[in-house]
Amino acid sequence: MTSLSPETRTAIAASTEPVVLVTGASSGIGAATVIDLAADHLVIAVARNAERLEQVVAASRPGAVIAVAVDLTDFAAVAEAVADLPRLDALVNNAAVMFRTSGATLTPEQFRDMLDLNVVAPANLTRLLLPLLTTARGTIVFTGSGASRNPVPHHIAYASSKYALQGYTDSLRLELAGDGVRVTTVAPGPTATVGAYRMDGLPDDSAAGDRLDPATVARSIRHAIDAPADTQLTELWVRPRVERR
Repeated sequence: MTSLSPETRTAIAASTEPVVLVTGASSGIGAATVIDLAADHLVIAVARNAERLEQVVAASRPGAVIAVAVDLTDFAAVAEAVADLPRLDALVNNAAVMFRTSGATLTPEQFRDMLDLNVVAPANLTRLLLPLLTTARGTIVFTGSGASRNPVPHHIAYASSKYALQGYTDSLRLELAGDGVRVTTVAPGPTATVGAYRMDGLPDDSAAGDRLDPATVARSIRHAIDAPADTQLTELWVRPRVERR
């Protein structure tokens, strides 16, 4: 599905609940965020994998999630998918790819793939949806990363993309300061997601330390969206709680 049906658009327009669009919604932090927000929001869940999206829909409050299967790096398809969205109160730019790379092996194609999804795609979607968010005096949340301030070996492209996203987010916040649109970065530390354990021929870091549950990060995203109207949470840095052993 790459566009909303007339019936779906009518349902969104008529909903008495806040409307939130979440990208990267088929797994990890995105799926956890959809399930959490769907308790009292109408959620538009966006991801490439339609089958996994339907599993997230099934795990959420009945009728609260609308699945939209689209590749965020297909910019024409994204524009079609959101062209007739009647209203929007919050946008969660969560989709990202994280494969492990080193400076010695990183190819231009790998770097472009990382930057396209992690930086260009959220900037494009934000541009498309900004009129609706401005009308709603809404909230934009970007899932950042501890790697944007604390890079680690073998995540050289990922850290670079998250540095770039942090710069975009901070600049956007300043641009929108007079429009009533809140812009928040939620930056988790190591999180137990599929991407965190991909080896790609590099040293195994699956035992590198404590990791956050994706549902924990989802609660921080909700915190940013549900913050009182007179405040803006600019950055939430979420780290695992390390117990002494």
